[in-house]
Amino acid sequence: MKQILKIHITDMVPFSKGILFVRQETLKSGDVKVSFFGYDAVAEQIAPITKSAYLLNKFGPAFQPIAAQLGDYVSCDAGKLPGGGAAVIYTTGEMGIFSEKGELKWTGDLFYHNSPARDVAVENRHIWSAVPDQRAVIRYAIDANKVVMRIGGGAAGTFAKPVAIAQYDDILYVCDRENYRIKTIDLRDFSVSDYRQFEEPVHKYLRSAGKEFAVLNSGVYIL
Repeated sequence: MKQILKIHITDMVPFSKGILFVRQETLKSGDVKVSFFGYDAVAEQIAPITKSAYLLNKFGPAFQPIAAQLGDYVSCDAGKLPGGGAAVIYTTGEMGIFSEKGELKWTGDLFYHNSPARDVAVENRHIWSAVPDQRAVIRYAIDANKVVMRIGGGAAGTFAKPVAIAQYDDILYVCDRENYRIKTIDLRDFSVSDYRQFEEPVHKYLRSAGKEFAVLNSGVYIL
């Protein structure tokens, strides 16, 4: 495991050569400065990038109208939908579904047992999200506009505090912050397994350029 960033970052998204990330700094004046950077995993270098490059990789080709409607395009999580468009969600549970042209098709709150969902992993016309306060992961059907499955929660003890989720092939990767580990859900049979364990909380996981990246309390790492 190799640390590539020690600083606190606000957001991280994949791109063809590695990751793009956002850093927010509060200036002495009280204003907030937002900066955009990329980490090239092949060259092992960090360099500034444009805001447009970050938005394109986060929301897809319709990033301009999506970002304009959101206003706060940094603190949300996003997943690209089949055929274009994007699903966007904030930690408050507020969610939006955008078309391939960036039109807002639906907006509302994604809650499970009165608790907000967060993060997005897209599975065809379904969205997987984590519900930290219910210790669960849910599957939301876009067309039916309802939660159709829950994994964990209740007395199950499957998760302690799931906060982020990602999908690669038929596997979901869930960052279980309070358990200091990443767990997997096999979408073929919905079995849950341990994947990676750390010595501190894990907040986000993604894959890009043949590498695995994770955000821990102490920084960003290549696994």
